Amino acid sequence: FRWVDAVDVIERALAELGDADPELAARLEGELVVCGLHDARRADRVAPVLARLGSGRSQAASEPFAVAQAMTMLLAGRPASQIAALLEQTLQRAGPDGGSWDTRAALLWVLVIAERFGTVEEALEPMLAQVHRGGSARGFVAAYSTLGLLKLRLGALPEADAAARVALRVLQEGDFAPGLGFAATVLSDIAVEAGELDEAQALLDLLPQQGWPAGVGTVLIPAARGRLRLAQGRPADALADFGACQALFGAEEWGMPIRDTGYVHARSGAALALVRLGEHQRAGELAGAELADVRVFGAPRALGIALRAAGLARGGPEGLVLLRDSVAALDRSPALLERARSLAELGAALRRSGQRAAAREPLARALDLAARCGARPLAARTRD
Repeated sequence: FRWVDAVDVIERALAELGDADPELAARLEGELVVCGLHDARRADRVAPVLARLGSGRSQAASEPFAVAQAMTMLLAGRPASQIAALLEQTLQRAGPDGGSWDTRAALLWVLVIAERFGTVEEALEPMLAQVHRGGSARGFVAAYSTLGLLKLRLGALPEADAAARVALRVLQEGDFAPGLGFAATVLSDIAVEAGELDEAQALLDLLPQQGWPAGVGTVLIPAARGRLRLAQGRPADALADFGACQALFGAEEWGMPIRDTGYVHARSGAALALVRLGEHQRAGELAGAELADVRVFGAPRALGIALRAAGLARGGPEGLVLLRDSVAALDRSPALLERARSLAELGAALRRSGQRAAAREPLARALDLAARCGARPLAARTRD
């Protein structure tokens, strides 16, 4: 997980290699771009290398190049369908043994963000068997952190917890301290959803509290902390954390436009904090900006989350329309926990508007789904 050092080493290797082995050079350049896209301090190396790789036909079929392209597209907010098509073709050509588990982990995480949940679940089965046979520590981290994230996004909290704890244990036992965030933040989110807020805090205490370099791993830390602060009833602190998250994911740090369309949902998180602080206009602006980007991305889970935040920020009849749209979007997704959350918010909004009979059906559906997911605080709130 030492992405900056990795880029520097690869650049030295490429300089020594020269023109001696074009195929090896192309593979190294693909890895360089993947590493450069993990840490903003080397993001400026990405564009020229990616352009050079794209001009060669044989290189364009390589896994590192495809993952580099997909990461670039994801950060730019391109449609999820385009990103997924590129990576699904790559997975079909590749075997379960990742030539580089760093690259394979990035491929799988991007597919999870693009909401190709079935594809990832299918691909993980032989990969898990492979890492158990081969014993690669980095393979264990890649496979089990991905499985944890996947199950969390689907709302299968006990399964998500079991998988992410394997990844966390390997990270703690190995020389992988900079990568702890990939497992600890997943586990923190699971603990928040299960109502175990002290456990969530203990997990986040394993990570640096401030001074993070901008990167796709470090940006997970303030986002997870912001969600915990919301659950703790500390909206001002949550707003500060989501602001830090947006700063780490900004064009100023990366030197290129960044669109958060479903990775950390920092703007919708900030909007929820602002709603609780009574600042509905600012909340609506942030939620609206995320919603505009997510509409282009076109993934139903991300769209449902953005619509829900926009509906809560807007309030009134317009807010109800957006909340109904959120439920409709999530009805097309297997992300049961987010569907439960939007149903609960729709039912609560209907009740607040005096439509108590109409509120019963979405609240009953929300309660059933929340209980199935193991989301105890959401179930309790919905029951109330």
